Amino acid sequence: MELGQALAERVTLRRFANRPVGSEIVRKAVRAALQAPAYNHLWEWAFLRVSDPALRVRLADALKIYDVSDPVRLHALFDPLPEEARRIYLRALPAQRSMLLSAPTLLVPVYRPKRTERKAAGPADLNAHAAIWMAIAYLLLSLAEDGVGGCTIVPGATEEGKTLLQVPRDWEIATLLPIGYPQGRVARNPHPQSINAYLHEEKFDGFSGPSTPEPMG
Repeated sequence: MELGQALAERVTLRRFANRPVGSEIVRKAVRAALQAPAYNHLWEWAFLRVSDPALRVRLADALKIYDVSDPVRLHALFDPLPEEARRIYLRALPAQRSMLLSAPTLLVPVYRPKRTERKAAGPADLNAHAAIWMAIAYLLLSLAEDGVGGCTIVPGATEEGKTLLQVPRDWEIATLLPIGYPQGRVARNPHPQSINAYLHEEKFDGFSGPSTPEPMG
């Protein structure tokens, strides 16, 4: 598969078919992740495959991935957002816990950060964080070649989860990545087609796309 086709085939999945993802596909994807550029060329990464159902439940609890299916609470949280963002959140958030528990394969990418995000003095301190996410992108493109998709779930709390998975204290959980084959028709949200609003010459020329009212920074 050509790179352009892999980019087009990569899709975020939240519903998975009852079909296992072969170990050779996972190993191929991790091998692709290791082709990504790494902070200081150290590749201080690991990809934990969590298969035990009981451990998945404990992990979801430790990382505070709770059942958030209450529609009243959800609408109160996300009604201020632009329509497209609101629609995605209302569909995605209630599915997080069920994805962790039911996906054919659950990967947990971990890495050793230069500093934690909360203690970063500037962008350079986040180089290790940026590198693991490049590795995750490579991994997802490799999975797309084999018709496998997934969804990244970034937990808000990680210390209990790290203890549960025996991840060293000076390492961090980048995300939770349930993966599998699609169940039924895949809903694809349209990506921007024109690059004019995104490619600027010499200086930032303003942003003309929809923006979130969420507090940023």
